[in-house]
Amino acid sequence: MEKVIQDIWILNDAGAVLYHRIFNKNVDDQLIGALMSALNLLAEELERGGLSNFEIKDKKYIILKQHGLSFIVNSSKKTKEKKIKEEMKSIVNKFFNLYPKEMLNNWDNDVSIFTDFEKHIKDSLQDTIDKFEKAFW
Repeated sequence: MEKVIQDIWILNDAGAVLYHRIFNKNVDDQLIGALMSALNLLAEELERGGLSNFEIKDKKYIILKQHGLSFIVNSSKKTKEKKIKEEMKSIVNKFFNLYPKEMLNNWDNDVSIFTDFEKHIKDSLQDTIDKFEKAFW
């Protein structure tokens, strides 16, 4: 299976980042979370339903909302949106299987419970820049 997703953020309705995995770590994850939340709020004001995707330079961003959470991923513009969305649906299903809605309703805001999520979705994620650098340095 081809790994199509580079970055992923999972945000709650307040814009807090519950989980993130960043391919190229030159932007703060909380800053991205705040930006995505603000963009979506603006989009909801302009158009019912909010933002579902956008492109910046050579990346395509896809947003999927489910059960009060926003799942945001990016991929190369060359990757077909259908393929990205299939991977996203798989990731969302894995997330809610590991962290059911009932658990999230009683969540104490400790994001450390989500730190091991990457090992469950590693087949969907492109290897990070760090791993490439370690291989060559």
